[in-house]
Amino acid sequence: MANSTFRAKPHADVLLRVFDLAKHGLAPALAEGILEFDFPDEYAVRIEELNERANEGNLTAEEEAELEAYINIGDLLAYWQSKARQSLQRPA
Repeated sequence: MANSTFRAKPHADVLLRVFDLAKHGLAPALAEGILEFDFPDEYAVRIEELNERANEGNLTAEEEAELEAYINIGDLLAYWQSKARQSLQRPA
C-alpha cells in the first residue's frame, strides 16, 4: 500500500478558488465573522515553537509538514481577512 503525504498548499489553493471573495463579494455579517477568526492560543504557541525549531534547523519531516500547513492556512486566513476589511470599507 502506497503512503499518502498530505500537502497543505494544494488544499489551500483549492479553498482559495472555491471561496473567491473578490468575485463573490461578502455580506457585512460574513465579513465581520471572518475578521473574528484566528488560531486559538494553544495553536499560536505551537506555531511559535515550530518557528523557533525551524530557525534552529531542528524540525522533523512531520513538524515541517505541520508548520507548512499552519503557514498555508494562515496565509489563506490573512487573504480572507483582507478581503473582509475591503468589503466593510466599501460604501453600501
